[in-house]
Amino acid sequence: MSYSVLIADDDHSLRSVLSSALNKAGYDTVKAQNGEEAIDCVEKDEFDVILLDIFLGDTDGLDLIKSIQKLNPTASIIIITGHGTTQTAIEASKRQAYSYLTKPIDLINLLDLVSRAAAATHQTKNVQVAITSIDTNGQGKMVGQSPAMQAVYQIIGRAAVSDETVLIMGESGTGKELVAELIHQNSPRCDNPFVVVDCSAIPVSLIESTLFGHVKGAFTDAHTDRKGKFEQADSGTIFLDEIGELPIEIQMKLLRVLQEREIELVGSNGTRPINVRIIAATNRQLDTAVAQKTFRDDLYYRLNVIPISLPPLRERKEDIPEMIDLFTNQFAQEYQLPKVGISSETINQLAEYPWPGNVRELENAIKRALVMCSGQMLLKEHFSQIFDKTPDSTLDDQDLDQQIFTLLQGEVVRYLESDAETGELHAAIRAIFEKPLFEIVLEHTEGNRSKASEILGINRNTLHTKLNEYGIK
Repeated sequence: MSYSVLIADDDHSLRSVLSSALNKAGYDTVKAQNGEEAIDCVEKDEFDVILLDIFLGDTDGLDLIKSIQKLNPTASIIIITGHGTTQTAIEASKRQAYSYLTKPIDLINLLDLVSRAAAATHQTKNVQVAITSIDTNGQGKMVGQSPAMQAVYQIIGRAAVSDETVLIMGESGTGKELVAELIHQNSPRCDNPFVVVDCSAIPVSLIESTLFGHVKGAFTDAHTDRKGKFEQADSGTIFLDEIGELPIEIQMKLLRVLQEREIELVGSNGTRPINVRIIAATNRQLDTAVAQKTFRDDLYYRLNVIPISLPPLRERKEDIPEMIDLFTNQFAQEYQLPKVGISSETINQLAEYPWPGNVRELENAIKRALVMCSGQMLLKEHFSQIFDKTPDSTLDDQDLDQQIFTLLQGEVVRYLESDAETGELHAAIRAIFEKPLFEIVLEHTEGNRSKASEILGINRNTLHTKLNEYGIK
């Protein structure tokens, strides 16, 4: 494959030397002597790599990066500078340049860097193609051409070609699992297992056995040896969703896996080597959890090698029309419904809605609207559950505190007026108060269990157990 390289430098001799070296290495090159010519070239053609001098005579090369990225978002930009300072590296990274070279340029280093940059661009393009074709458990595809998502795609492409640990951060419903699958399917491990583990859904007593496996006789019901999720993912990728919900003692064991690349089965005195890539995700602020001593700092630093932060849907509203079109076509085909249109007025109103549940909420809204629609056009009335919400229909935090206080006050008074024995108040309040408390908080968070557990001051495993105990859906 022949890659294209734009060389933007005001030094004629350097342009010629770089062009000659790259041409001999099999690259197609185009030269520009100033910023205006560079922009003209990018407007006319798409490049895999752009070598951009920091001083172009008529403009600052760093200032051009944003304009170039809008025109050619997948290109890897390498800054050329005669002053290789720490600040130059910082400024280049802040503007999402791939790397930088210092003058005088070593041609061997140049060719190595351009080769890696071109591979990263190629991988990013592959990810964008894959974005239009990968489904995850029927939940739809990742789409979006907004600058925020373009930045995410670039990191996905670079993460895919490496084997480093990835930490995906984002609110519930932003598509963290889909990002993990995209990384896996575009990595050298793509033909091997991709194992998903929801750390918040496993009972505390079973987490260690679920992750690392156990040997026969390790505990009462261990009638045979059992492979854990890490062994199931051997040679592939394991995706640890809601990593922030892991108990501290399991965090320590996971840290050992990351450090030693081996696991110890429950009930075994030996270890087994493991070859697995770890991708973790969380909707919590792990740095805050580290400060609160609920998450190990050493594990956090081990996981956070390649961080990917997914923007909430409200911060990339320009992607909403494309998502509406995708989900409308997808669900019409899935449910064998006639293809319907959607009015521009409805699209504009959907784009202005804040979408607290992010892409997942939009997906469900489209699905519900298609079921409710009997005509050939989706209208505002088909999204009544979205548009009929008023500012007063969702409690703010002060209203929530007041409602909880009123409930507690009423139950305490009712109990004290009964004939109960001294010392039983706590048990009684727990029995009659917890269920309505959980119901109030879940209503406030619109069913978001992570937010509910934060408000209640308990972890998601405990909340999950309580909801099952009280039969709360």
